[in-house]
Amino acid sequence: MTAYLSFALAAICMVVTPAWAQDPDTTGARRKQAPVVITVDVAEDFTKFVPTLVRPEHTQPERGSFFVTEGRIFPEGTIQGDGAQFDPNRSGHVGVWFCRGTHLVAGSEIPAAPLWVDTAQLYILGRQGKEQVATEGLEGRGTVTRIVTGGAGNFAGWTGEQRQTFLGFNPTGGVNLRVTFILRPPAK
Repeated sequence: MTAYLSFALAAICMVVTPAWAQDPDTTGARRKQAPVVITVDVAEDFTKFVPTLVRPEHTQPERGSFFVTEGRIFPEGTIQGDGAQFDPNRSGHVGVWFCRGTHLVAGSEIPAAPLWVDTAQLYILGRQGKEQVATEGLEGRGTVTRIVTGGAGNFAGWTGEQRQTFLGFNPTGGVNLRVTFILRPPAK
């Protein structure tokens, strides 16, 4: 029984412990690679926001409503101030942004509530759409930190954090965001 228990504990530790923690060479290599920091501005086109209402009689998204929306990605600093006059469909964008999520509060509680939605976001960069970064986490007013879950193209295997700052609302009613990615390349 004791040998079986020791084997079971060892097996659990191998599964639970991340692979990089088991290999000292990988741990050292991972620490040597400096993160890459990229900042962009995002302008949501609220005409593309589509909610699924919780109950048919609801006239706005309530807690638990699902939604999908999209917008455009611009170089850092393109959106000045809160972006109240910024047209998300103007030229100069460097990519597109897709967002799907679940409301944590009713639509009428935005922007007063500190946290609004739990979302998954996809940033597609460049004209060919080969460079992609995926993130997940909470959104709301102020600045929130989210998880970079992965990427494609030159960002394949990258992970890290996303710092997202709410700037304000644009004329379509969509959010304007300043997004900073702190990306760590895959260990080699």
